[in-house]
Amino acid sequence: MRIEQTASTPEDDLKNQPVIRSLRVLSSGWGEQHREHRYGSLKPRLWWALTSRSWVKVPINYFLIEHRDGPLLFDTGLDPAIVSDPQYINSAIGRFLMKRIFRLHLSEDDGLDKLLAKAGVSPHAIGCAVISHLHFDHVGGIRHIPQAELLVSEREWAQLSEPHPEREWVLKEHIERPEAKWTPFVFSPSNDPLFEGFAGTYDVAGDGSMILIPTPGHTPGSTSMLIRRNGWAPILLVADLAYEATLIEKNIVPGTGDKQALLSSYTKVRLLKERLPDLVVITSHDFSAAEAISRAIGKETA
Repeated sequence: MRIEQTASTPEDDLKNQPVIRSLRVLSSGWGEQHREHRYGSLKPRLWWALTSRSWVKVPINYFLIEHRDGPLLFDTGLDPAIVSDPQYINSAIGRFLMKRIFRLHLSEDDGLDKLLAKAGVSPHAIGCAVISHLHFDHVGGIRHIPQAELLVSEREWAQLSEPHPEREWVLKEHIERPEAKWTPFVFSPSNDPLFEGFAGTYDVAGDGSMILIPTPGHTPGSTSMLIRRNGWAPILLVADLAYEATLIEKNIVPGTGDKQALLSSYTKVRLLKERLPDLVVITSHDFSAAEAISRAIGKETA
């Protein structure tokens, strides 16, 4: 992982500062998804996608983490071009289904570069972006951070070699960009009893502050990030493992993904919460994410 080192001064001893300085929610607009998509359905996916008239408003969130060695991202949100460029999706079937599965509401002001600038961070300062999974609404901002290392699990990356990944909304044309610095990683076995049951871990910065764990189900290689800092409740960013944290507690899976893999990952997350009773689980498409982070870090705003 490459994180841009923050300059130090005699008065600013980095070793005495918290490893994680802040965690903020960025949002590339909002969208609508079918209720069956969010809360599950016994109907076949194509059936509810084409016939459902029930829509739920959702944010399109990702996360800016200020590590003492520099800022990094957990996912990169949507590219506004998806609503302005009719040919953004190469596949004609994909363009047809997009309007029936998602309703997207965003503008150029919702691009990663604009949101980082508003947060006071230059896109050029981002040394690393952890990509939870390769869906288009999680990789859309990578074009603005060509210098950044893009971490993705090796299992997730393998989808690009499988037939027709676009059918699962993995759009190769926006992932395999010539300037993109992708680093597929492998989870390493862990002897830490905290992670018992998980198929390994990956320490992003090598200091234990940001630990990646495999949580497959939404996609085969979906990854979550455990963030730990003294004075905060531990925070688990689970991306799209569920669309609301309470659904993991209730064992309610969404209308997409591998149901058995989702349920298995839900069980592991609940066991992690038993070991970390204060654990705050944050999903990416929940309007309560910023408030939940605020509670976890003990501040009024995240």
